[in-house]
Amino acid sequence: MPSNFHINGLIIMKLYRIGQISKLYDISVDTLRHYEKIGILQPEVIKDNGYRYYSNRQVWQLNVIRDLRFLGIGLNDIANYLIERSIDKSIAFIDLQLETISKKEQELERVRSEILARKTTLKAATSHSNDMHITEQYIAERKAWLRTKKVHSFWDIDRVHREIESEVNCKQNSTVNLGLYGARICHKDFLAGNYSTYNDCFILNEQGDHTLPAGEYACLSFWGHNDMGKIQYHYDRIKQYLRTHNLTMTGPAIEIYLIDIHETDNPEEFLTELQIPFAR
Repeated sequence: MPSNFHINGLIIMKLYRIGQISKLYDISVDTLRHYEKIGILQPEVIKDNGYRYYSNRQVWQLNVIRDLRFLGIGLNDIANYLIERSIDKSIAFIDLQLETISKKEQELERVRSEILARKTTLKAATSHSNDMHITEQYIAERKAWLRTKKVHSFWDIDRVHREIESEVNCKQNSTVNLGLYGARICHKDFLAGNYSTYNDCFILNEQGDHTLPAGEYACLSFWGHNDMGKIQYHYDRIKQYLRTHNLTMTGPAIEIYLIDIHETDNPEEFLTELQIPFAR
């Protein structure tokens, strides 16, 4: 229960111990002490025994701090506002809050657009037939976040994708999936039939640090990516297609994972597109 603060026998306000404030706001005692240290939340009373008591004044301040932290406003800005407040400082700080909200709205709209794009990609992917014909397509250049690292399994590829996401999202202060995932097999390994040796992994994104070149590609989509025998069968088909049509492979083989472990737990629902660049 809160204690009463008296002056000349009169009850002035209710006082709360630091532990009571901690429970009331689900905030650690250490955080409250840190706020005190940097000057944004001073206890109403500090007794000789070191006990700290907070009044409704600090409860109000803590509400303000919590709301501002929710907006992502830094403690230094909050401290500058709460220490010696004035009407002019309040107006300026409101402008800061509005600017922060505007930035968050823009970020949320970007997130919404990326999620909708992913939904569109998934719906289009599910319309793929099972005939698995090889087609020739001109594909424009694509930007991607790419990391060169030799790996030998789908799970290793996924680990590299996680590393890319962590690095990029940290820089962009975002946790949104960046785009379609993929990996590449170098020309030499492809021709040697080493279809489980991947030279680099990437995530398609228009802000990426690498460019996948434009050009003509022999393309083939197939369901299921957990059976190496099935993967080898489809790569051999494309290799035979290139030979039959007198086409020369001009770069690494590309795998694009249209549907994978991020959308389904059933490997039979994985949808992979193979893209082999060629010249006539």
